[in-house]
Amino acid sequence: MRLFSALSEKPKARALAWVVCVVGLAFCVVCGQQVKWLSDQGGYQANAEENVLNATAGELLRDYTNIVAEEYVTAREVGRSTSDVRDAVEDEGFVFTITDEQGTTLLTTYDDAMGKAQYDYTLHTQFFPIEEEETFYRTYNTIEEREEALQTLMDTYGDVSYTYEDHVYEGDGNDSYILSATYRSDGETVPITVTGYAMATSGALSSLHSWAFSMSYRADALALITLVSGVLGVLALALLLRGAGYRREENGDIALSWMDRRVPTDILVLGMVVLFVLWMAMGGTAVTMHSRSVGSVLPLYPLILTGVAVALLVAGAVSLVRRHRAGVLRENLIFYRYRGKLPRPRDLWHRFLHFFLQFWAAGLCFVGLCILEFICLYMYQATMDGSAVLVWSVLKVLEGILVIYVILAMKEIRAGGDQLAAGNLDYQVPTNRLYGEFRKHGENLNNLRGGIQHAVEEQMKSERMKTELITNVSHDIKTPLTSIVSYVDLLKKEPMPTDQAKEYLDVLDRQAARLKKLIEDLVEASKASTGSLTVNFQPTDVNVLLSQSAGEYQEKLAARDLSLVLTTAEEAPMISADGQLLWRVFENLLSNAQKYAMPGTRVYLSCQATEAEVAVTFRNISATPLNISAEELMDRFVRGDASRNTEGSGLGLAIARDLTQLQRGTFALTIDGDLFKATLTFPRCQKTQDPAGK
Repeated sequence: MRLFSALSEKPKARALAWVVCVVGLAFCVVCGQQVKWLSDQGGYQANAEENVLNATAGELLRDYTNIVAEEYVTAREVGRSTSDVRDAVEDEGFVFTITDEQGTTLLTTYDDAMGKAQYDYTLHTQFFPIEEEETFYRTYNTIEEREEALQTLMDTYGDVSYTYEDHVYEGDGNDSYILSATYRSDGETVPITVTGYAMATSGALSSLHSWAFSMSYRADALALITLVSGVLGVLALALLLRGAGYRREENGDIALSWMDRRVPTDILVLGMVVLFVLWMAMGGTAVTMHSRSVGSVLPLYPLILTGVAVALLVAGAVSLVRRHRAGVLRENLIFYRYRGKLPRPRDLWHRFLHFFLQFWAAGLCFVGLCILEFICLYMYQATMDGSAVLVWSVLKVLEGILVIYVILAMKEIRAGGDQLAAGNLDYQVPTNRLYGEFRKHGENLNNLRGGIQHAVEEQMKSERMKTELITNVSHDIKTPLTSIVSYVDLLKKEPMPTDQAKEYLDVLDRQAARLKKLIEDLVEASKASTGSLTVNFQPTDVNVLLSQSAGEYQEKLAARDLSLVLTTAEEAPMISADGQLLWRVFENLLSNAQKYAMPGTRVYLSCQATEAEVAVTFRNISATPLNISAEELMDRFVRGDASRNTEGSGLGLAIARDLTQLQRGTFALTIDGDLFKATLTFPRCQKTQDPAGK
C-alpha cells in the first residue's frame, strides 16, 4: 500500500511506470507478431533461413500472381486489350503464363531462354466474356409453337427483339410461321490458369534474401525481447492499475483527472473499442508485411502505431479503475448523468419553434442562398454556360460583403462592451454605422451605460449619506459624552461614601473613556473613507517614525509578555507622507498587536526599501484562531476576536487602510493560520521630487 501511495505522490515514479508500460507492451505486441510468424514458417527449426525465404517468396509470388489474374479477368470482361496486363507488376524478374482449360496459352511473358525459375505459383480462376449479340431465325407450323418459342427466348435472355413473317396457303395445309429475333448472350464462364515465376533477376527476391537472413538470425533475440518487454510492461500496467486512485485531494477525496469528470464511462469504453478496431484497420496486426516492405526486422510505423494505441488504452483502463475506486463509475454513465434532464418531444418541438422564431431571418437568408447556389450549379452542369458562373461569383461577392459587415459590426459592439467592462461609462457605441439587430444591440449597450452610471451615482450618494449620518450622530453623541466625562472627573475629586461607590465610579470612568475612543474612531473612519481629511505631504524618514512608534509601545507590549523586534532599512528611506497620519497608521497596527497577539511571542516590525518603493511590515501571532479571511477582517466593526471579549471597536484596520490610501500607499493584509501580517507600501521619494509627491 505504501508503494502505491508513493507512486501516486511522486510524478517521476508515475512517469517512469508509464514509459515502461507503454514501451514494454508496444515492443511485446510488435515483436510477438514477428515471433509468431517465424514460428509458423519454421524460423525456429533447422534450415531456418531457407524456410523463411521460401515462405516469404511464396507470399510475394502469390501477391504478384493475384495482381496479374485480376488485371486479365477485368480486361476480358470489359472488352479491353490484354496487352496492358504485361506491365501490371513492375518487377523484371517476375514473368507469368495464362492458359485456358485445354492448355492453350492465352498470354505469357515467359521465355525458355530465361532459364529455370527459382519459385513458381499457380492460380486457377475464371472470367465471363463480354456480351455478344446473336440472331435467332426459325419456321414453325403453328402460331402456338412460335409464341411458345418466343416466350422461351424472353425468359432466357430478357432483352429480345423480334419480328414475325407468316406464309399462309389456302387449302393445301402447308402454312409456315417464321420467328426472327436478336438477343444478347452473356456466354459461358471461361476457366483459366495463371502461373507466376520468380526468376533470379528479380529485385524483390534479392531484397527478400537479406530480410530472411536478418529475420532468421535475430529470431532468438526477438523472442527474448518479447518475453522481457512483456513481463516489464505487464508489471508496470499492474502497478499503474493498482496505484490508480491513491492520490487524494485536500478534503480527502480521491483526485480525479479531467477525463474522469468530463468523459462519460460508456463513451470511454466505446472509444477504447473503436481505438482497438482502428489500430487493427491501420495495420496494427500486419507487422510482418510492413517489416518485409521496408526490409527491417522492427518496422517503425507499427511500433509507433502500437505505442500510441497502448498509451490511450492504458489511460482509459486507469481512468476506469480510478472511477471505480472513487465510486463514480456508474454515476458517469450517460444515462445516469442526464437522467431526468432529457426534454420531452413536446418540449423539443417548442424549443425548435422558439429558436426558429428568433433566427428566422438568418435561416431564410441561408436557405435562399443555398437554393440560388444550387440553381447556378445545376444550370452550369446542364448548359455549361458561363452566365451561371457569373451569377455564382456575384453571390459570393455579396456573401463576402455581408460577412465583412457582420465582422465589423461585431467588433464595434465588442469594443463598446470592453469599454463598459473597463469602467469607461462615457463611451458611446457608434450606431450610425449599424443596422438591424446590430443597431438595436448597440443602443441597448448605450442605454446600459446610462443605467450603470445612474446606479453608481445612487450607490455613491447612499455611501455619502451613510458617512454623513455616522459623522452627525457621532458629533451629537460626543456633546453629552463630554459632559459625562467632565462630571466623572469632578466626582473623582469628591470623597466617596463607600468603597463600592468608588468602584462604580471607576467603571463609569473606564466605560466613558472607551465610548469616547469609539466615537473618535467613528469620526476618523468616516473622514478617512470620504477623503475629507487634509493631507500635508512632507518628506518623511520611515526608519525614524517606525523607531519612535516602537519606543512608544515597547513597555505596553512588554506588559503583555510580548517581545518587540525592530528591523530598519540600511539607509534612511524617505517617502512623501503626512507624519501625523502615518503615525496614526503605525499606532493602530501596534495597538492591534497589543490587544490580540499571543502572550509569550514576538511582534516583528521591519522596513525594506528598494529604488522605487518602501515597504513596512507588521507581523504577530494571534492569540485566538483567525477563522476569517483578510478581506473580511479589514471591514468595519469586524474583530479578530469572535467572542468580542477584548477591547476594541473593529475600526483600527479599516482606518489604517484608508489613511494609507490617502497618502498614495497600499495596504495589504495576509493571514496564514494564526500568523497576522500587514504590509504598507509607499512610493519612495526621489531626490528631485516635490514634497507633496507630485
